Amino acid sequence: MATTIDTRVLAAPSAPTGMRRWIRDANVDRVMLPLSLLFCLYATRDAFTGSLRYFLANFHLAGLWFLPDILSFVAMFYFTWTVTVHRQSAWGILLTIMVFVSTILGWLFMSSSAFALLSALKLLTPMYVGFAFVGRSIAEIRWVRNYLFILVVASVIGLLLSPVFDYPWVGMTVETFGQTKDVGRVWWTGGAMRYGGFAGDSTMAAYMCLFPLVVIHRHVPKWLMLLIAGPVGWAIVLSTSKTALGCAIVFAAYYLVVEIFNPRPFSATPIRRLAQWSFALVPVPFVLMILLGGINLESISPTLFSLQDRINNTWLFPFTYLASNFPIGLVTGCGLGCFTYPMEYTYLAYLWVPVDSFYVATYVMLGAPFLLLVVGMFTATLKSDDPEKLALMLLFNVYSVTVQCYGPSTATMLIGYAFSNMFLSQVRTWRKRRRPEPLPN
Repeated sequence: MATTIDTRVLAAPSAPTGMRRWIRDANVDRVMLPLSLLFCLYATRDAFTGSLRYFLANFHLAGLWFLPDILSFVAMFYFTWTVTVHRQSAWGILLTIMVFVSTILGWLFMSSSAFALLSALKLLTPMYVGFAFVGRSIAEIRWVRNYLFILVVASVIGLLLSPVFDYPWVGMTVETFGQTKDVGRVWWTGGAMRYGGFAGDSTMAAYMCLFPLVVIHRHVPKWLMLLIAGPVGWAIVLSTSKTALGCAIVFAAYYLVVEIFNPRPFSATPIRRLAQWSFALVPVPFVLMILLGGINLESISPTLFSLQDRINNTWLFPFTYLASNFPIGLVTGCGLGCFTYPMEYTYLAYLWVPVDSFYVATYVMLGAPFLLLVVGMFTATLKSDDPEKLALMLLFNVYSVTVQCYGPSTATMLIGYAFSNMFLSQVRTWRKRRRPEPLPN
């Protein structure tokens, strides 16, 4: 019997020459299986974080938790060697230089130990897993589609059952290299309880209800997408994750207009335009800090308290600290891991604040050179004909306004996956563009 997640999609337009060569590479085919397994391993760990932590601790197998992190360093090496060194990807070379310089700068700025340095690199390794899918789509693989759909269903069930069952991992804490972390939390916000489901964290649970579905949505039958839409929406409402709910509404509108009610044959152009326009959201946190800094938004509506806290505190604090203590860091950044979770393992841990915006947090780490990578991320919209990657770009730019995305690891990984086609640009292509035309005799 055929599986349900096997709907055929129309062939995409002919890919550019560089992409065709990459797709036909036999070496790329050989690594697709281990990369897909690692992709699913990360997704599984994040969908069942609370339950996995609980059972691994009880069976004295807590070390298995770090298996995906160890394997992701292999993926990082594979991408750097294959894409950056061997294929001379222009953006890959720039990324490698930036990560190398930022790692050294972060180590000096935070006077970090070897472990903190390793943790800073681990911050990015899931993104490299996503980068490694350059020119390829994980949705091509049927068993991966089926598995991701099962994870979505499980995440939805976990959230829907949260008000009924008291999960044993709620309130559990674990100690990781001297740091105590909550595994499962239930707390109140705006008079409503936030549930974490099997993930143990409401933000993570809501993310796993929506984004894996976006990865495979064009391969799922339309009737099944419409059938699961209600449970997914209600589960996200229970999580009280406003950002995830906003992304779900955006995705639902896109799906209805482009996939359901569109009378024309499918074209990637509409979603490409939406993905490109979504980059207008990149400067939003910086604009809000300038325009609304110091304003009491909570007096307008209690629901704006979290936004007010970001604008006046967590987004702003790294810049005020750097301006007072490390002014050059406003341009160069303060290095990989600063003002993100690796900072908790350094003597500057007391300064750590949750910088809940991907572009703000990454600028703080990498500085002005990161703006070049944002340009590269935009070029991914031009090089990708994969509607699922384009949809991820759109939703990521919406989601990242108020979420850091350096945890859960699946969020970091899907950033790399969505924008991976930016690395199809090669140095020799740029040289050809700059080469002057010969003068006529």
